Amino acid sequence: MKIIKIVALWCFILVATLGAQVAQAQTEYVATTAGADVEMADALRQDGKIYVVVVVLLTVLIGMIIYLIALDRKVTRLEKQLKDDLVNR
Repeated sequence: MKIIKIVALWCFILVATLGAQVAQAQTEYVATTAGADVEMADALRQDGKIYVVVVVLLTVLIGMIIYLIALDRKVTRLEKQLKDDLVNR
């Protein structure tokens, strides 16, 4: 249960940070569109590769969260088993 709170807090911080970065990126985009174009971002968007990057990042993040939850459950089960063994002695 403790790990779920930690993961939730971490996700909240991640979302807040990403929100700030998106706002900053929009401001920078407006500033750069007046001048030179950003070639890499345009190329990734044009080829559709930016979506591949986003999907890979989300897959890794979701995989880490699932792994942490499974690990927390195993540790909780082992702690409970150890506590029961100590009480029965």
